[in-house]
Amino acid sequence: MNFDYFYNRQSEMYNFIRLPMVLMEDEIFESISIEAKVLYSYMLNRMGLSCKNGWIDEDGKVFIYYTIESIKEQFNCASEKANKLIAELDIKSGIGLIEKKRQGLGKPNRIYVKDFMSIFNNMELKNQEVRKSEGNYNNISNNELRNNDFSKGQKPYGIYKNIFFTDEDYKDLTNELGSRINEYIDRLSSYMKANNRVYQDHKATIINWYLNDQAKNINDNATRKMNYDIGESL
Repeated sequence: MNFDYFYNRQSEMYNFIRLPMVLMEDEIFESISIEAKVLYSYMLNRMGLSCKNGWIDEDGKVFIYYTIESIKEQFNCASEKANKLIAELDIKSGIGLIEKKRQGLGKPNRIYVKDFMSIFNNMELKNQEVRKSEGNYNNISNNELRNNDFSKGQKPYGIYKNIFFTDEDYKDLTNELGSRINEYIDRLSSYMKANNRVYQDHKATIINWYLNDQAKNINDNATRKMNYDIGESL
């Protein structure tokens, strides 16, 4: 399998440990153990820190350091088990979600964590090419995807993978929302799924929700202060 690398700021899209549901539910990943999937989630968590530390190679690919000793400590296991978990994820011996690069004697391996969703993007592009070659120019059958074009660099986000951004969109949202970005993405994803809604611009929708929430918080705080002042005057 051929997963894409993370480049530059893409590595900051996962800022806390959570296990993507697609790893648990899609048959593509059924060959790897639960523990290996958890280890991959830990590795995703380290990507943002790596980017901040400048651990980016000459091609713009983000890498992490994750020693066998760290795995043994986090999973409370022996070296044999730690190496087995790495092997399940490795590009040479396993599914290909990570790629190790040796750096020389006494130095830890670089680990490139691959983008688990990129394979679906590649599959969708191939399907589009097949449809065109057969003279079928229909839009993607899934209503939630019909207004999104993977070939324009959009990637799926959210609990139901029905929210789409370019890397630039995601960067702008991160600057605007900070650590709350995943909260708002999942909120919109769930709302669209539950209500069968489709939005033309997911970035604009999230920013609009965020600004409305900010305005509401300001009004609520002002109301509480007013009530407090009135209470004191009484």
